[in-house]
Amino acid sequence: MMRLFVKFACLSLLSNSAKVYRPGTQGFVDATARWDASTKPGLELVVMVASEIDVQHTVEFANAHNIPYLAIGGGHGGSMSLNNIRGGIGIWLRGLMGVDITNNGTEAVIQAGQKSGEVIQALWDKRKMSVTGGCDCTGFVSPVLGGGHGWLQGRYGLLTDNLLSARLVLWNGTAITVDEKTPELFWALRGAGHNFGIVTSVHYRVYDRVTGEDSFSTVAFIFRQDKLESVFTVANRWLEVPNRPMELSHFTNVMINPAIDAKPSFVFMIYWQGDAIPASYKDQIKALSPVSTVERRLTMNTVNSNAGSDFGGPACAKGASHRTYPVNLMKYNLKSLRRAVDIFATLPSPFSNSVIMLEGFATNRVEQIPEESTAYPDRRSKILASPLLTYPANDTKLDKMAFEFGKQLRTALLTDAKVPLSAYVNYANGDENNRAVYGYDQWRLQKLQGLKKRYDPKGKFSFYEPIQT
Repeated sequence: MMRLFVKFACLSLLSNSAKVYRPGTQGFVDATARWDASTKPGLELVVMVASEIDVQHTVEFANAHNIPYLAIGGGHGGSMSLNNIRGGIGIWLRGLMGVDITNNGTEAVIQAGQKSGEVIQALWDKRKMSVTGGCDCTGFVSPVLGGGHGWLQGRYGLLTDNLLSARLVLWNGTAITVDEKTPELFWALRGAGHNFGIVTSVHYRVYDRVTGEDSFSTVAFIFRQDKLESVFTVANRWLEVPNRPMELSHFTNVMINPAIDAKPSFVFMIYWQGDAIPASYKDQIKALSPVSTVERRLTMNTVNSNAGSDFGGPACAKGASHRTYPVNLMKYNLKSLRRAVDIFATLPSPFSNSVIMLEGFATNRVEQIPEESTAYPDRRSKILASPLLTYPANDTKLDKMAFEFGKQLRTALLTDAKVPLSAYVNYANGDENNRAVYGYDQWRLQKLQGLKKRYDPKGKFSFYEPIQT
């Protein structure tokens, strides 16, 4: 490692604001701390870049010395494939900061070091809003590259549907603009973008804040598990309605809370983009006799606090292991869901902070955009189901248990769906095949494979859900 540092110290082309961190320094600790402690990319140095040119020089240096490298954004990706890098350089993008409104207020130039919550707040302060993720502490750009589910997608599409262009550093250090003038690479960047380079900034579509549309009315109902089938029968009716309201989303966390019940309980949350949730939705759930009900009105820049995924909230805390096992679903199969909850009930005590997440973002605009228009493969599913197993870090025995329970829970959720596994790539566990995360259409996989060979011929960007060529 010291030999690597000595070599790197000889590189004088970095800007004065760039920093190089070795293991043991606070900068290295900050850069490599991940939301999932069981994901441990093997890095020997971290370069905090301060410009796109710094990224280029770092890539060129690493290539010259045959050193692998990995871009670091918010540190939330949990795919096991990230563990495949060894003796690498981390290219920490946190030094690339800025959110600037341009093109008569219709676009924002967002630098790759920004976190999602920072972008939300910056837009809010400029009386703008856009499709943004449900967790403040993730990086902003990385979710865009994997499709990106989030607030306002029912109205404006996925995060990736609002990408207008990106600055991209390729494997050889060349920096290019990717947009509609480079249609094939632009297609690939929107859904499989982690495979093609390091994005340093994006031009992103933004919208004026409109009173009513820039806030959410929410209600959270807590139920014991015996109401599972009743609640999700109602939720299925909402999903089945043609042209369901774009303002309506719902989310669930199945959890273990002994203060409520020794068996699993769940919180069912309704989000309505606007001033008030129509009584027809709220009353249907309230009639099922929840243990408790909490109503809140939240603005766009505070909505992530409702689920504890704001800065400082429990969902953003690092230090524990967090393994996700995503499954995309068209509806709630009640038998499958019950089977999963029964398995969840058998988790041993080290997993007591685990949940089964069921995210039902509005999908109106998402479904209207043709599937073939981007590399993101699944615009028909209406639910992101994801067992999230949380447990103490640095315990290989618990890692193995998490993997086994995760597989069981995923299988249970999928059993009666009678479709092959489709998994949201941004939540990927790392045991999925390419078809599960990039789609089952043969033309789609062949196109991605061809573009991977063309734009990353040496496989430099193959540490997050890599396209197999």
